[in-house]
Amino acid sequence: MMIEITDRDFDEEVLNSDLPVFACFTARWCHTCYPTCLVSAELTEEYHGTVKFARMDIEESPEAAERYHITAVPTILIFQDSHLVKRLLSFHDSSYLKSILASLAAE
Repeated sequence: MMIEITDRDFDEEVLNSDLPVFACFTARWCHTCYPTCLVSAELTEEYHGTVKFARMDIEESPEAAERYHITAVPTILIFQDSHLVKRLLSFHDSSYLKSILASLAAE
């Protein structure tokens, strides 16, 4: 399941997570965000218990977007042990995302 996060719970849900975190930054007006979120939602089932999936609207929670220099959406940030380890811009297909997540889960 993909959780919705805000600036208030970003640190707790992302930086303090025991699992790697796949954080998808989106906006309501973003048309390319929809397919990215669909692919992300499919991956949540496959990686349940090994990767946490979170979605954040940059307009509703601008602090985290500013902290990580999100200037375009969709942007996917992948965190592990409270560190940003990967930044992905725009849409990526599930096979590419799976290869990244598999390498995280193996570590």
